[in-house]
Amino acid sequence: MSISTEISNFINQATLDDFSNESIETAKIAILDCLACLMAGSTEPIAELLSDYALNNGGNPHSTVLAKNFKTTSEEAALINGAMAHALDYDDVTEGIKCHPSVFLVPVALALGEYSCASGADVLLAYLVGFETACSIGAGLSESYFDDLGWHPTGPLGALGASATASNILKLTTDQAAIALALAASQASGLRQNFGTMTKPFHPGLACKNGVVSAKLASAGFTADEDIFEGRFGFLRAFSGGQNYSPNKILESLKETSHMMESGIEIKKYPCCGSSHLSLDAIFKIIETQNLDINDISSITSWVDFDPPRSLVHYNPSSALEGKFSMQYLLSAALVDHQIGLDSFSEEKIARPEIQELMRKVIMTRHQGNEGKQSWMEGFHKVDIELNNGKTISNTAERHYSGALRGATKEQVISKFDDCASTICDKETAQQIRDMILNLQNLKDINQLIKLF
Repeated sequence: MSISTEISNFINQATLDDFSNESIETAKIAILDCLACLMAGSTEPIAELLSDYALNNGGNPHSTVLAKNFKTTSEEAALINGAMAHALDYDDVTEGIKCHPSVFLVPVALALGEYSCASGADVLLAYLVGFETACSIGAGLSESYFDDLGWHPTGPLGALGASATASNILKLTTDQAAIALALAASQASGLRQNFGTMTKPFHPGLACKNGVVSAKLASAGFTADEDIFEGRFGFLRAFSGGQNYSPNKILESLKETSHMMESGIEIKKYPCCGSSHLSLDAIFKIIETQNLDINDISSITSWVDFDPPRSLVHYNPSSALEGKFSMQYLLSAALVDHQIGLDSFSEEKIARPEIQELMRKVIMTRHQGNEGKQSWMEGFHKVDIELNNGKTISNTAERHYSGALRGATKEQVISKFDDCASTICDKETAQQIRDMILNLQNLKDINQLIKLF
């Protein structure tokens, strides 16, 4: 039996009873957080560009572009919603496959759920199935896929997770779901070189669209090779650089690991690249305990748990999007503004003279002795601030590896949702959306939620 067939058995046969209460509750919080990011991201330029593109192309209005007050095809709705949810780089991450899972799962579940009048429980199950599928496939890839080859993990693995979610919510047969996976594997894409541009959030949006297309075509009788993972010219070998991949790990991972519990959902505190967050945590600890004058700073060293630049590819950013992928800007802005929030990113803020001067003093480097090793292996960052008088002030922040929900409490996610929702809707509507998501397993028709947008 092929790997894709065995994964498809899981996609086809899984029920909510297969998942722990903690996994289900965390999935609801992740969906809430994803929609918060989507609402705030709906005001970004990429949202207008993609919406205009879809409206100009036309198509049967099956699914809603959330917060934009129009419907389009389920494929285009999934694309636009996925891109909007990732536009601010504020959406969740998961440790195991180092990507943003909810952004390629939630838009698919909602677009096809609306189209098929799915229940809230159906959406929850489709989300969890897609999450476990993407994480299990990721377990078979080489370290080079995540670190050295240039792939943006959210893109390729996102297409496969999205196809699993789409196959589940459309209730495809095992054979059809296997074809959908193989078809999605041939559409998988996303290059890290595009970080700091609109194309970065386009990656998960495209993953969503490709997942929908794959499931729909598979249900119509499309064909693809079911040995897509283990084959000589298949997904694992191609995306692993031809070496150090393991087909067996996919099935071991799928059968033996609850990825929601082992990898978890880490909620972002800051609307920027997750690779910077531990250093931001560390520098905010310094800011809270020290009365620093930025004019007294000689240098700032960020000791990180990956080989730079990895995702933080902009050392001298000039645009808002580039600033989200610049350790130099983020640490400088934290020191000047004492916060990193939705309003931290603009060309004007990056161009401030005091920011430009501080950025030249920031050095990002890996913990000594760990160069070339797997990302996140140490799980902590350290920030050293050296002053002109020779004194050095330091602090650290660690990554936490236990529990399904990480990085924030449920209450903090609710607060984040309220903040993001306030950018486009009134408090009463926001509360209705929030309450409906937190009770999603009781919702009879997901269209009740969609209509609130």
